[in-house]
Amino acid sequence: MRYSVIAIGGLKRGFYQEGCQHFLGRLSAYAKIELLELKEGKGRTPEQVKEQEGKALLKAADGYLICLDEKGRQLGSEQLASKISLLENRAISHISLLIGGAEGLSETVKKAVSDSWSLSKLTLPHELARLLLLEQLYRAETIRAGHPYHRE
Repeated sequence: MRYSVIAIGGLKRGFYQEGCQHFLGRLSAYAKIELLELKEGKGRTPEQVKEQEGKALLKAADGYLICLDEKGRQLGSEQLASKISLLENRAISHISLLIGGAEGLSETVKKAVSDSWSLSKLTLPHELARLLLLEQLYRAETIRAGHPYHRE
């Protein structure tokens, strides 16, 4: 599987950068992964910002599009691994995971994606969400490979 994590904004705190680099390195042993950071939108209203960022996210994405949204479907780690395997069995080899900015995702993005996932019912800072996503992708790939990283 090939993953593109496309996020609005960069990581500002060093420990998030270190954590993301750690899991990017580990995940790259199992799958191709790229991380794209897009500029934050500018506008007079939150809706204008979301629309501008949404256009940038969709322009940068390809393959099977999944957005991360607090109202999305929640999956356990083993369910995530199964979902990825199911997509791969349907000849899907590239997943783009879209992370919106501080204002969230535009309705345009939500309508354009094939699926919407939630990492938690909790509201997470975008930097933490990115780190959590990378760890869960790594966990899913180790489950798929039969590696003992995940414990039930």
